[in-house]
Amino acid sequence: MTVVAQDKKARIPGFIGHSSPITIDHGEGAWVYGTDGSKWLDFCMGIAVANTGHSHPRVVKAAQDQLGRMIHAQMNMYYHQPMLDLADTLCEIVPGSLDQVLFANSGAEAVENAVKLAKGTLRRPGVIAFQNAFHGRTHLAMAMTDSVVHYRGHMQPLVPCIYHARYCDPFHTPAGLDPTEYAIEDLRRILRAEIYGEDVACIVVEPIQGEGGFIVPTPEFFSELRKIADEIGAYLVIDEIQSGMGRTGRWFCHEHFGVTADIVTVAKGIASGLPLAAVVSRKEIWDKVTPGSMGGTFGGNIVACAAANATIEVMKDEDLLGNAARQGDKLMSFFKKLQQTYPAIGDVRGKGLMFAIEVVKPGTREPDAGPAKAFVAEAAKRNTILMGAGSAGNCVRFLPPLVITDADMEHAFGVFEEVAKVVF
Repeated sequence: MTVVAQDKKARIPGFIGHSSPITIDHGEGAWVYGTDGSKWLDFCMGIAVANTGHSHPRVVKAAQDQLGRMIHAQMNMYYHQPMLDLADTLCEIVPGSLDQVLFANSGAEAVENAVKLAKGTLRRPGVIAFQNAFHGRTHLAMAMTDSVVHYRGHMQPLVPCIYHARYCDPFHTPAGLDPTEYAIEDLRRILRAEIYGEDVACIVVEPIQGEGGFIVPTPEFFSELRKIADEIGAYLVIDEIQSGMGRTGRWFCHEHFGVTADIVTVAKGIASGLPLAAVVSRKEIWDKVTPGSMGGTFGGNIVACAAANATIEVMKDEDLLGNAARQGDKLMSFFKKLQQTYPAIGDVRGKGLMFAIEVVKPGTREPDAGPAKAFVAEAAKRNTILMGAGSAGNCVRFLPPLVITDADMEHAFGVFEEVAKVVF
């Protein structure tokens, strides 16, 4: 049966949501172009994936050149130079003394392998994650995810021995309480009441919670996590999947907090859109892994690794970390000023170009999802692509490419001012 062009969207399951109505033809920099000739400013970038912008010429060339030589070099079959170069570079830019890398395909797969690494080498069953966390949709990762019920609902029973502690959320900490102490006391409660510290394999945490609402903790919170992990002999696993690869103005977000991890997961922005992920840890930990317990057919794909090497070179040569910091400061200043006019903007937060606003009922800190969803919808009417976030659906996230220009940012500010007048 032949399906006419306008009916082909019916072949895609309806539960998959879309932030815009367009069918993409191509993208360039911060902009995407529809098959109908329309032009859209992209402030999502595939959810913090195309950090170097859409179709950066150097990344495209690196992938094309590799395609002409070899497409699939399975990592159990051979070493290949793009993987070796990328592993070396990642060990240089990831904080701490992490010196070996396992490559995978996606963020969820990286999280799965990070937890397997901890549980398998320490011979402990327990995992501590956090309320509002998002770590993926595979069976183990969804058990660790705690942001919105639709990520895990109706899928029970889930992987056991996962405990969720309170995350450090300064905006929602009850008045008069210290945000760090409020969160850490709940973690210590779990260790008193629910699982012995000696049974915990790892503490898994996002340095800025992504799907949970771009919640930025205190530096002291991360210092305490490092301290507790050391006390109980567990590994500290930092999930940098959305926040890493320059997104916050540093190579990795936890650099802002002055801590190091035992295991770091990387994905999304690592290869400018090609599927690739990494688990970075220490040789002394990897040496304890049972051979054959981790791996995969497509992990560390040679074309994706070539694109990742080019991605990192572009980020260095074009100072994209610096641009992320500068443009992020402008984004923060713009919305701080807008907040003075519109009290529905309860909180303005983020680092670099990982940024969000939280919408509340004016005069309170009570979430108000309606205007947040309307903000995204009204931006789409003006050919600007945004996404929501937050467990209550009341946040709007802003994830422009790290290559975004002053002119593109000014265009976006004009759109956001128009939208704010309509929805607030």
